[in-house]
Amino acid sequence: MAKPRVFVSSTYYDLKHIRNSLEAFIDGLGYESVLYEEGDIPFHHDSSLDVSCYEEIKNCHILVLIIGGRYGSPASEQEENPKEKLDFYNSVTKKEYETARKNDIPIYVFIDKNVHSEYHTFKKNRNNKDIEYAHVDDVNIFKLIDDIYAQKRNNLIKDFEKFDDISCWLRDQWAGLFADFLSKKNQDKDLADLSTQISGLKDLNSVLKEYTESIMEKLQPENFQHIINSSNRALKEKTISQFEKHDMIDYILKKSPKGVGLHKLYESFVKSNSVGDMLSRLNFDSEFIKDMSAHEFVKRDFEHLKRELS
Repeated sequence: MAKPRVFVSSTYYDLKHIRNSLEAFIDGLGYESVLYEEGDIPFHHDSSLDVSCYEEIKNCHILVLIIGGRYGSPASEQEENPKEKLDFYNSVTKKEYETARKNDIPIYVFIDKNVHSEYHTFKKNRNNKDIEYAHVDDVNIFKLIDDIYAQKRNNLIKDFEKFDDISCWLRDQWAGLFADFLSKKNQDKDLADLSTQISGLKDLNSVLKEYTESIMEKLQPENFQHIINSSNRALKEKTISQFEKHDMIDYILKKSPKGVGLHKLYESFVKSNSVGDMLSRLNFDSEFIKDMSAHEFVKRDFEHLKRELS
């Protein structure tokens, strides 16, 4: 039976006791904990150890990030630049967090209470290089926290002093998710029934439209085509208006190349079977197309919009 896989991300030595407790807690819930020190990650001989961790995160359902007083070792991508020569570098833990965020994996962030308190001091003294912080070994920890707070979503943050602070909060959060899932199952059934009814109405509407056009052609042959064209234009404009209001479309329009407006985007949308296809037809930047195509929620939005406007 499939189990939710929970990746535990943190520095190791200073938070070893928290990691051990988290492993027992997660496994006790019937989930599968994923910790590199427990051999839960298949390490590949042809890549660095940390790269294997990033790849395994993509196979997990949840990431729990624990931030303590140590920033951690540099990611392998920066091994050629020793950290003592850099004011800023990506640690393995930071890269694990970024991997989960990029793949839209739910992230639960826990910050040591003392570290979080010093973070507020750091915010008021960013340019003061002479401050020595008591609870962190590197100000890059604060920059990581900056990055987390800067996100508009998927940035749940909680202080902790002891492990119980973490376990109680996670237990409540995951119980809430399960309750939402059960409620959604009932809603999905209702929506499926409604979708069937709407589909039937669309078929009926199509038949009525053809029937009405047939009658009009006989009664007003001289004005028939003009009336139909006018009606179709009005219907299309109404559909485009709905299309424009969608958040995904609003975002894409802001990123669109010169000369690509709402109507061109809509025409491409009608002809396309995917976001990538739609953007490629309009010569969007390849990196933007790749980024948009990589997210599951974008794919879901596109498919939902197709159904809604069909």
